[in-house]
Amino acid sequence: MERPILSVRELVRGIKDLVGTHFDDVQVEGELSNFRRPASGHCYFTLKDADAQIRCVMWQGYARHLFFRPTDGLLVRVRGEVTLYETRGDLQIVVRSMRLAGEGALQQAFEALKRKLAAEGLFDARHKKPLPPFPETVGIVTSGTGAALHDILSILERRFPAVRALVCPVQVQGLGAAEAVAEAIDSFNALPAGDPLRPDLLIVGRGGGSAEDLWAFNEEIVARAIFASEIPIISAVGHETDVSIADFVADVRAATPSMAAELAVPDRREVAFLVRGLCDRLHARLTQTVEERRRHIRHLIGSRAFLRPVDRLHTAGQRLDELLLRLSRSPRRLFETRRHRLDALTARLHLLDPRRPLHLGYARVERGGVPVTAAADLHPGDEVLLRFADDSRPALIR
Repeated sequence: MERPILSVRELVRGIKDLVGTHFDDVQVEGELSNFRRPASGHCYFTLKDADAQIRCVMWQGYARHLFFRPTDGLLVRVRGEVTLYETRGDLQIVVRSMRLAGEGALQQAFEALKRKLAAEGLFDARHKKPLPPFPETVGIVTSGTGAALHDILSILERRFPAVRALVCPVQVQGLGAAEAVAEAIDSFNALPAGDPLRPDLLIVGRGGGSAEDLWAFNEEIVARAIFASEIPIISAVGHETDVSIADFVADVRAATPSMAAELAVPDRREVAFLVRGLCDRLHARLTQTVEERRRHIRHLIGSRAFLRPVDRLHTAGQRLDELLLRLSRSPRRLFETRRHRLDALTARLHLLDPRRPLHLGYARVERGGVPVTAAADLHPGDEVLLRFADDSRPALIR
């Protein structure tokens, strides 16, 4: 019996039905190659090993749940349905999920990035910024629909109603989540100082989930955005047992989003208690100061000086008169003393005047302008000068 002749479409569809019946739910492990994601959001790639390869497609609805960024060379494990692309007759896998393959692949990637950032100093305590004690504005970077946001807002309202919360809702899991979180952090920091919308503090995180769900906060782009932030950041990722790269880089790590809200603002009851204590201390101090001043005034009022101010005024006036009298006498007395001293010196100077003996009838003998004091110094024929009180005459010694 002769077999029927099939059209290409009939053959391809028959093969597609056959493949789909036997390979409608498969898991395949291989290396990513030729990965691309156009504007449609669908992912197209090849999965290969040393001996074979197969085309794969992951529709946008599934691709948005990817928790890591697929790149060529990654070893992955995909799950989906093997089918035939009728237009070209290509065998392909329609992938529903993809995860990193290998034992502890997620942990290995986590540890590798942790070592890299630690070596660069991103975890060092010297880079940690202190949290403001009384923030006026708190920025929140998390999912706009998750329970974490509700918990944060409720606790902020309960603990410190005066604070203003600014929410930047972002995608927190899946492909593109890390970029969205980093962009939100950068946007808050881009606001100029003094802008009322610029927060004093940021809470960055999300509620609990699987390791894949939390992976956006283990991406390098988020870690570097947190490190570069000038605004202090509290990391609040998952539950208490969950640890992320964001926790290591942030200024403060909170075990849960609820705890982050408690760390962000003070408790209004504690603040009220503190204010009351300060008011009591201030009142006690003022009361003590007033009492000390009152005692001092009483002492002044009871003193003799305060009771007889006129006597003190008269005593001060008498003292002033004495000082003025001494001041008036001092120049006159000083002048008399100096004049007597001058007269005495003048008399002594007069007695020592070398011309005084000449007025008494004596003459001074000079030879060559030099006084002669002894007769033995003169010889016959010496010419001398006899100096008298009124004039001088030459003479010759015989």
